[in-house]
Amino acid sequence: MLFAQPFTSWFPWVLLAIAISALLALAVRFTLMYRDMKREKAQRKKNSETAALLHIDGEYFVLSALCLYEVGKQKQLGEGAYLLKTSDGNAISLQLNGVVVDYNDGETLQLSDGDKLRAEKDVKIKPVAQQE
Repeated sequence: MLFAQPFTSWFPWVLLAIAISALLALAVRFTLMYRDMKREKAQRKKNSETAALLHIDGEYFVLSALCLYEVGKQKQLGEGAYLLKTSDGNAISLQLNGVVVDYNDGETLQLSDGDKLRAEKDVKIKPVAQQE
């Protein structure tokens, strides 16, 4: 007969039970978030360290997001000028030799031997002929 006892005798225990339940729920939630963050970090590290492969979409090469591409002979990309094209037509940030540079859709990117390139999202590039 819980209700036969006065309200003041069982109310603090109910509040304590609710508080403990809330703290346990928060602890479980933070544990799961931490585990997911570690898993995502390991996945990003694995993706960035693996050799990036170029995909072909019509006349464009597709640079995958966050993958490192090297320029030069026997590397993923050759030296020269490349026309940039994004899927949404917006500007894109490229990391070129460790420096982040913003490019607009349709701009030309000049790559030389030894350059390292990484894109923030998938971007298409097409080699363009040099005009003299």
